Amino acid sequence: MKSVGHERVSIGGFWGEVRRVSAQASLPNIYRRFSETGLFSALLCRKTDPPSHIFYDSDVGKWLEGAAYLLGEFPNAELSKRVSETVDAILASQLPCGYFNSFYQTYKPDKIFCERTEHELYCAGHLIEAAIALSEYGEGRLLPAMERYADYIYDRFFVKRDAKFVTCGHPEIELALARLYAYTGKEKYLTLAKFFLDERGKRREELYEGRVPIYDQSHLPVREQREAVGHAVRALYLYTAMADVGRIAGDRELLLAASALFRNAVSTKMYITGGMGASYDGECFAGEYELPNEYAYSETCSAIALALFCDRLYLADGADERDDVFERALYNNILAGRSWDGKSFFYTNPLEADVRHVRYAREYGDRRYQPILTRREVFDCSCCPPNLVRFFGRLGDFIYAEEDDTLFVRQYFTSEVRTERLSFKMESELPYGGKVHIRVEGKGKIVLRIPSWCDVMEIEERGAKKRSQAAPRLVFEADGVREFTLDLLPRLRFVYANERVTEDGGRKAVCYGPLVLCAEGVDNGGLLRGLALPEERGSMERQGEYLFFTLPAERIRTGGELYSFHPPVRERTTVKLIPYFLWANRGENDMQIWFL
Repeated sequence: MKSVGHERVSIGGFWGEVRRVSAQASLPNIYRRFSETGLFSALLCRKTDPPSHIFYDSDVGKWLEGAAYLLGEFPNAELSKRVSETVDAILASQLPCGYFNSFYQTYKPDKIFCERTEHELYCAGHLIEAAIALSEYGEGRLLPAMERYADYIYDRFFVKRDAKFVTCGHPEIELALARLYAYTGKEKYLTLAKFFLDERGKRREELYEGRVPIYDQSHLPVREQREAVGHAVRALYLYTAMADVGRIAGDRELLLAASALFRNAVSTKMYITGGMGASYDGECFAGEYELPNEYAYSETCSAIALALFCDRLYLADGADERDDVFERALYNNILAGRSWDGKSFFYTNPLEADVRHVRYAREYGDRRYQPILTRREVFDCSCCPPNLVRFFGRLGDFIYAEEDDTLFVRQYFTSEVRTERLSFKMESELPYGGKVHIRVEGKGKIVLRIPSWCDVMEIEERGAKKRSQAAPRLVFEADGVREFTLDLLPRLRFVYANERVTEDGGRKAVCYGPLVLCAEGVDNGGLLRGLALPEERGSMERQGEYLFFTLPAERIRTGGELYSFHPPVRERTTVKLIPYFLWANRGENDMQIWFL
């Protein structure tokens, strides 16, 4: 099975608007803030005080990649000029051997490929991915330069094996090399990707002081790993590469390990929002079922990495569960990472917020981790903003797949695609409604994934309606022109946490279709704790981008004492909920997902 690439897909509707805002607000604003903080000038390899950061190149690479996906559809002469200038700077600074890293060339030329922890190959991977995207866009100058860099890495790590480390501290180069192989057909890049995977965990290598091999997934050979551990983004990029290389090379053992890691991660360590990595300490996975809400780390980049992992596994085995998890992460954790106006971002994504706790911690220097409650334009470690832009830019890669004469519809986005045999168009109301109008012309088989949240569906064709229990898939043959409306009939549903999840056992969350809902203080009198939801019903109201759900609720109140022998009373009230991805767009607010 192969993806129908983004270059063959046009997107409109809800996700078309997300992409438009990415192009017209996020791209220029990130460029402005990165310019002000020195990321682009660092490419010129001139010393500054203070020095540039070790991973500036990776953030520039992600910005370039996002620009490549978006500028073809949303032209911007000024940004196109900035792209060309950025490529110019990289080409001018690249060493004759092919090596390029603005930090090491400028500050540590004698330490090239000597310091495993310092992100050299991670930066190279993002620049390689940017070069591929730019080549597709029509700016082809960076690709041969990054191929020369990849050739140099191949020579140093695989042929001569004279680098001071064997595998990188932060995986990313592996999945970039697999992608470079797929784009160029050059076998050496797949060989090198497989080498980096196979050598990981076979020896003790340099770590950050105080860290253990689990932190960067070098504790075991990758084929023996079965539990998702360590730094979540590193882990999920590694697992993505395992799935991709396993699929391309037909390596069943590698795919078996990747599938087992997926099962462990989503069954015991995933937030209801699709977030990954619960712990602030090292941005790591916590233990199984250890999913704190208020102090959740749940980095935006780790949810993006999870989505990429889901995509590669789906292409390997066609299991719809992969796309169900992709959908969960996309509509919740990933989308929450960006403000609705596209100009500011969350690095971490808590599932509960108490403004009093955060303000107290700020005032009195509480050392506990406190997530920020309003999005920011830039961070000291600013990986998430450009990662969101490049991910939203390439959404077309994740909607359709094809195999022989079959078109697989993976996500319900308003979109159009043409294959050799079919022209397929759908207009989707998701996530605010459930109707998907489909028009197909041509001859072939169509397979529609029915989301796991859908229990009843309705099909209307030629004036006749048929309602049925939802099956995992809807399969039909096209021969000529066929047009119908599929209604996935989203409704409010309670979701209950496993009793082993300490903070959420015995509590419930509310979902509507793919959306996890939350309550914000601004809509609920500022009081969220002690709310109980007795039933799954309520009214829905759309106001612009906001979707408000009003549910009957009970507020549990005590007499005011810190502890009392008198049971609390229950007062009837209502609670107003919104999609989680929209929280914190109206200033600092209390927020809650799980209720009594």
